[in-house]
Amino acid sequence: MTRYTSWLWAIVPILGFAAALVLGAVATPPAALAQEPLTIGGAMSLTGRYSEPAGRMADGRTFAMEEINARGGLLGRPVKLVMRDDRSDPSTAVKLYERLLTEENVDLCLAPYSSPITEAVASITERYKCPIVADGAATRSIWEKGRKYIFGLVGPSEDYLRGAVEIAAKQGYKRIAIINEDSLFSKAAAAGAESYARQHGMEVVLREEYPRTATDFRPLLLKIKALNADVIAGGSYFVDAAAITRQMKELNITPKLWAATVGPGLPRFTEDLGPLAEYVLGSTQWEPVPALGYPGIKEYIERFEKRFGYKPNYHAAQGTAAMLILEEAVKRAGTLDREAVRAQLTQLDMTTHYGRFKVDETGFNSGKGLLLFQIIKGERRLVWPDESREVQPIVPFPPWDKRPSK
Repeated sequence: MTRYTSWLWAIVPILGFAAALVLGAVATPPAALAQEPLTIGGAMSLTGRYSEPAGRMADGRTFAMEEINARGGLLGRPVKLVMRDDRSDPSTAVKLYERLLTEENVDLCLAPYSSPITEAVASITERYKCPIVADGAATRSIWEKGRKYIFGLVGPSEDYLRGAVEIAAKQGYKRIAIINEDSLFSKAAAAGAESYARQHGMEVVLREEYPRTATDFRPLLLKIKALNADVIAGGSYFVDAAAITRQMKELNITPKLWAATVGPGLPRFTEDLGPLAEYVLGSTQWEPVPALGYPGIKEYIERFEKRFGYKPNYHAAQGTAAMLILEEAVKRAGTLDREAVRAQLTQLDMTTHYGRFKVDETGFNSGKGLLLFQIIKGERRLVWPDESREVQPIVPFPPWDKRPSK
């Protein structure tokens, strides 16, 4: 798996997004290679706290570039893709975007990973009027500040835990504890969970945040146990979701349902936790399930897995989709003029392997819905909503001592 690289480049012609995925690559014309490269650049969390999901997204972008690469060039020119390491730090990302836009003079911009970092750099990309397709940010407030150069791809943070709450309510569970990292996305996911829980008549027995640097969740988990919560819902990333799951086992705390954002959707969650990952519910923007019916999805999954050795998760899929959307906008604009590209992004209505992209007046892709999966026998299986469900969810969770050890 080629992740966490500090720069990547590839050569891309512009064809329709679905044809690109279905037809695959053809030889690059020598004339295209001879022209001056076109640069598309941004920061990515190649190291640090967000490196696991960001690394998958980087793979998705690389895949898109390589696929388009062999087909010829963007506007007849080779494309150099630049991803600088922001080390999962918003202030570092801001400095990198400033440099990319003033010193390195990139032609077009890529978005960073995570809502906190996207919020931080949006002021820079707005100032220099460089449109970005935000493939790693889901917090709606980013789009509520009158910005004109940021375009959403993913569904809203507030809906990440909706499926888990609805399953819990349907089962008659009454008491829910909601915890979250003290960051923009996680706060919004927790707020959404609380809103949906109250709509379903559930009692929110705890709503508590923990620091972004937290590693010991035992006091918090013991507090939840004392409150006799049926459900634990977490606005999390990878590191905290994995640690909380391990510490639940250590303390022998078994809620009827444990659902978390981001972390369980990463292949590494099941790889690292093994049997401890079983039955955990996770929210996802997309899954490698051809039955979702998006154009080119089957071919995308097959070729991505052949290239990287693992099936794409939703971070990888949205990294690819963002590049295809930018490609289509440039193709329709017929120029690299940023205002012309921005205008095309406001009007674009297209469906990729990832789903539909069509933004509202704020630039948010409000039509994208969330999915919920459960880890069963080491595999993510969709359990919500009903029209996408592969299997029925297994709830309540079996006690730790009643589960297989391997």
